[in-house]
Amino acid sequence: MASRKRTASEALGLKDLVKKLKKQKNCTLDDFMVIGIDFGTTFSGAAWATVADFENNQINLVTTWPGTGREESKAPTELYYDENRVLWGYSIPADAEPLRWFKLLLLRDCDLTPEMRRSGILARATALLTEKNKTAVEVIGDYLRGLWKHVTTTIERARSKSVIDALKFHVVITVPAIWPDYARKDMMDAARKAGIFDYRPGGNTTLDFAPEPEAAALATLWDRAPELKKGDVYTICDAGGGTVDLISYKVHTLNPIQLHEAVIGTGGLCGGIFVDEAFEAMCKNRLGRRWRNLSQAGIKDIMRHEWESAVKPQFRLDDQSMEYIVDVPAEAFTGKGIWGLNDDSRKPPIKNGRIHFSSRNIQSAFDGAFHDIQALINSQIADAKKKRLPVKGIILVGGLGSSPYLYRYLHEKLVGDHVDILQATGIRPRTSICRGAIFKGFLEGPSKDGAGMPSAGPARLAVVSMIARKSLGVQMYVPFKAGVHLEEDKCWDDDEACWEARDQMTWYLRKGNTVSRKKPIRHCFYNLVSSHEDLANLGDKYIYECNDDTPPSRQTPRVTVLCSIRVKLDEIKYEDLEDFTTPDGRHMKKWSYDIEMVPSGASTEFAIYCEGKKVGSEKIEVEFQ
Repeated sequence: MASRKRTASEALGLKDLVKKLKKQKNCTLDDFMVIGIDFGTTFSGAAWATVADFENNQINLVTTWPGTGREESKAPTELYYDENRVLWGYSIPADAEPLRWFKLLLLRDCDLTPEMRRSGILARATALLTEKNKTAVEVIGDYLRGLWKHVTTTIERARSKSVIDALKFHVVITVPAIWPDYARKDMMDAARKAGIFDYRPGGNTTLDFAPEPEAAALATLWDRAPELKKGDVYTICDAGGGTVDLISYKVHTLNPIQLHEAVIGTGGLCGGIFVDEAFEAMCKNRLGRRWRNLSQAGIKDIMRHEWESAVKPQFRLDDQSMEYIVDVPAEAFTGKGIWGLNDDSRKPPIKNGRIHFSSRNIQSAFDGAFHDIQALINSQIADAKKKRLPVKGIILVGGLGSSPYLYRYLHEKLVGDHVDILQATGIRPRTSICRGAIFKGFLEGPSKDGAGMPSAGPARLAVVSMIARKSLGVQMYVPFKAGVHLEEDKCWDDDEACWEARDQMTWYLRKGNTVSRKKPIRHCFYNLVSSHEDLANLGDKYIYECNDDTPPSRQTPRVTVLCSIRVKLDEIKYEDLEDFTTPDGRHMKKWSYDIEMVPSGASTEFAIYCEGKKVGSEKIEVEFQ
């Protein structure tokens, strides 16, 4: 387990933050702990901190894992079902074929690129899920259960079980910013299956999600606080195992540090697994039939020890004459004798059972994904320039973001844009997301009612506004206006006693709009009911989405249902509702409520208010389409 402390001046800022939190809560907050989980496509990590830890800038990283004696910042996101046991991470036997890349299986086919749908990675993961008769949510739940148990055991070992039992847990799980809403809901279901919400003596556990690049921004920009200037724009490039997410922030103020999202964030499926897939294909192609002699343990030895731990993190293309030698397990050359260990008939040559890759060979494994990453960065830079917001620096984070070759590649490709490429050393790029999850938990607190810590308000560091990546609205009946509405939409409303236009869209959040976290989008709706039965049988409220830059005024095929929202009305009495008289004299009741919408990456967080009070999450059912 590792932690890092700051200088006195840096730590003072967090002391000020905690002081404000304690004042808001009117107590010491000694009963509170934030646990951050970076659930990644290929590797996952975790961190934790009490208020006292955070006040002293001690974010505790989990660095010891079952199955390995080495300290590692993360554990493999891999799972293996062994009869009556479920093994995960480093505990999986070397000769077993584990489930991998199952995080990506939360995405529907329509949200995958054509290249991803054709990928052998996804095909193998899907086939193994089918073989085990498991869903992606079930597998993720099983993995998180093992991870969660290990993390809580690690915390108990550090602070004692009796102390931990008295603490309330607030968990922040980071997710790709490009993930759609349904994927977040599935992650919540997986967290429940994992036992994260199980009973604890200290109180109910709360959980929030944080976009991965936003979490990384909180950690990395705090690291660079002394260098920041008002008006600076930084693009966070979170290059992970599966996804690459980019968000650009403008520094609005310095004391406190307030960040505004500068342009619409973007991302794609071009992470480290595609580099790995390209390298594996190179090895398979060079070994030919000998590849089929390799066991799972042999393949793992090449991919994890030779590639993942040696060549991949060290490759930088400084010396193009340099060779990268990859040991091939002897089983690949079974029956070939000593002469079978050598093959110089074509490049790269095999000498004494080792493949001698040239720098150009290794470079080709990276360049496909790096080309896509550069395109995403170019898009952010161009969008920022359109708003006269020149990007000062690109901050690289994530596993692939720590690649020295990615730094060099982008430095050469973007030299004409006069943009600094910034990459921390050591484990900080790999751990920035789980460290940022701790910041997120303390800066904003749980969004659920009734438990945990309040939002920090004007904290020393905060993302105070976001930009909507899509338009959100509702389908409504509005008074019909000739020449404005289509005749085919005209209909008569008995309750309102007037002609109306059906299927008209009212957009409460438009793509590209800036939304303040202090003043989120919130609009009032109402339903007219004439009996207790009408109230009890109120249907769902549908929220619609559109990805067009300018959404249409009426429903078209470009407008789709995002989700349905149902509020449990068992505690609302019909007789307490507001009286309403229709134009034709009928007496009815009016139930009014507000829906609040807050964009979070490509997803949306919803809240319902009734009579000015926030409705508890247990009273709301949100079903994403």
